[in-house]
Amino acid sequence: MSDHTFRAGIGRATITPPMSAPHASWGAQVHVLPDGIASDLYATVLVVEDGAERAAYCELEIVILSRDEANAIRTAVAGALDIDTDHVRVCISHNHAGPPPSAWNWTRIGQEALDTYYAALPSIVEGAAREALFALKPARIGWGRGESHVAVNRRETSPSGRTVTGVNVDGEIDPEVLMVRIDGVDGEPIGSIGCYTMHPTFLGPVNRVVSSDWPGQMRNVVESITGAPMLFAQGATGDIGPGPKGFRDDLKALRSVGGQVGCEAARVYLSIDIPAVRYEHERVQESGAPLSLWKAIPVEEAPPAVRARSVWIELPLAEQLTIDEAEGRVAAAQQHLDDLKASGAPDSEVEAATFVTKRANMTLSRSRAYYGKTSTQVELHLLQIGPVVFAGIEGEPFNATGKQVKAASPFPATWFGGYTGGWAGYVPIPEELARKGYEVDTSPFAENAATVLADRAIAALEAFASEVAG
Repeated sequence: MSDHTFRAGIGRATITPPMSAPHASWGAQVHVLPDGIASDLYATVLVVEDGAERAAYCELEIVILSRDEANAIRTAVAGALDIDTDHVRVCISHNHAGPPPSAWNWTRIGQEALDTYYAALPSIVEGAAREALFALKPARIGWGRGESHVAVNRRETSPSGRTVTGVNVDGEIDPEVLMVRIDGVDGEPIGSIGCYTMHPTFLGPVNRVVSSDWPGQMRNVVESITGAPMLFAQGATGDIGPGPKGFRDDLKALRSVGGQVGCEAARVYLSIDIPAVRYEHERVQESGAPLSLWKAIPVEEAPPAVRARSVWIELPLAEQLTIDEAEGRVAAAQQHLDDLKASGAPDSEVEAATFVTKRANMTLSRSRAYYGKTSTQVELHLLQIGPVVFAGIEGEPFNATGKQVKAASPFPATWFGGYTGGWAGYVPIPEELARKGYEVDTSPFAENAATVLADRAIAALEAFASEVAG
């Protein structure tokens, strides 16, 4: 990497799980294994370099990776690319219609297939990274913004007054669609990164097929129009969902929702001039009607820089249940669920018991990770590709936090979201705590955690920018 030319390349691998592995992870689902595959799942890797630094952006269309699993992928990719692990971004779309998290198989079916699947991911993603490495070519980058109002705030107050995960038509969303376009200097497209904020929960408990959910359809639309692969970047979607048609199994409606976001993303992509230009009036040409002709003036831009950093943020924790008590709840819930299934109980009873078992396992996970602690560190990963910075944390922040961080960032374009490098749970904003509900009830964090996260993330971005200015 002695020449100071920005280069980029993309590789992709299929990561569709076998049908012998458990499907999804909904507490209300009564099936265990999938009935079919509606769409394949992919791991896509973008490798970029600027002559001094090289970095990799890895995106997987699955629901959750633990920190250890994400680190195993980072280690494999870093080795293949001869870079440090903190120069590897590993993020997920948070797709709920693929395999369940590796630790969440309370059905006790297909465990060997699930273990084999997650164990294989590092080598599979490494292969995609090697493909990207050998595809590296001199490139240019551009970006643009649009808006889509498909998403809804999902913190609904039901008719009974209970806070549920549904449709809050008056709640805030983050409508931004950020598109990053990468072309070769020869003018041929290399790929893009498409960013939007909405939970991939369009397909719900009744869905029995493997799917990449709406981000996969967004990707399909963008790729069919641009002719180049797209990576997806999830936003701060802790309190954002797909609207009233969600949580079901309507694939036609899914294609509509994902297609709407994809059409806006493609529109933004096509509006980006590479290399960048501005337009000014040139002359009037007489042609029956007087025609105003404008000319393109090249815009001078700094060579695209590639930089990556890991910043550890200390977030305050709420008090957790003791491990013994949490284990006792799991044992009781699991036994009840197993007994119901063995007796051929109605689906409604199995569904209710599955929900209790899932919640008990989630509580146990939090207890094992955080019991006796008052704070924990979460990783904020920063990746700069030219004028755009991707800032991602391990948790699930709310959209207000995302908008706050993006608005305060010193970079021309910043995308902030969760689902990067691992999973640490929801980070609700203080204004939502009194309403309770799923995102608040299952969060391990204290009431001021979102405030701390926003402050520390903004400070990290400012420090990141000052490294260049200095």
